[in-house]
Amino acid sequence: MTTRRVLLTGASSGIGTAAALEFAREGAALWITYAGREAEAARVAEDCRAAGAAEVHVSRLDLRDPASIETLMADVGESWGTLHVLVNNGGVCPYTPYQDIDMEEWDGVLETNARGTFLLTRAALPLLRAAQGDRSVVNISSIAGQVGALQTGIHYAASKGAILAITRSFARHLAGEGIRVNAVTPGPVASAITDQLQGAGREKLESGIPLGAFGQPADVAWIISALASERSRFITGATYDVNGGVRID
Repeated sequence: MTTRRVLLTGASSGIGTAAALEFAREGAALWITYAGREAEAARVAEDCRAAGAAEVHVSRLDLRDPASIETLMADVGESWGTLHVLVNNGGVCPYTPYQDIDMEEWDGVLETNARGTFLLTRAALPLLRAAQGDRSVVNISSIAGQVGALQTGIHYAASKGAILAITRSFARHLAGEGIRVNAVTPGPVASAITDQLQGAGREKLESGIPLGAFGQPADVAWIISALASERSRFITGATYDVNGGVRID
């Protein structure tokens, strides 16, 4: 049985950490990235090795920098030569009111979340094409990209909506090659990002969740793993909501 090779961005906390551990428990070979939390990423790597990962590599990645993306993919290509799964989870989520967003911050969020997803997916295609068997890309969007932003910034919602369009577009382009592309749209999940919300704002957000509480990173991680597996071989261009029952109009 071929060991799945998985590249997962933004693995140093939250959903990324939970997804890395999910793949590790399945015995996958992992290449995880971080942006600024090197110590946390190193701990995640050790936890993944202990959980059963076939191997674990760790790289720093700046999704705003095309050269950083190209360097990462060159390193993956040199070490592995093929790739079975790409999980685009890395991103930023500033809680800036719309009236206070300047153009530098707007561009930074869109460049990191949306452009980064596009560039990394495109750069990974030669390695995905070189692999045998089921190959897939899983993009992490957000409920904010579906219904708009209240607590999060409008630029964050715009970037996550763009990721859904990128997902559907790549799914159409790559279906003939057998490469599947899907998206997951988490609602509020307990993480360092949502920890920025305090007091009445957090209570209001939580009260709007029919299941009554924030989700946990593991609630999202298992769906990421499932979409990346052969069990989902007839699913592409789809969006999976993990939001505690929040209505999508």
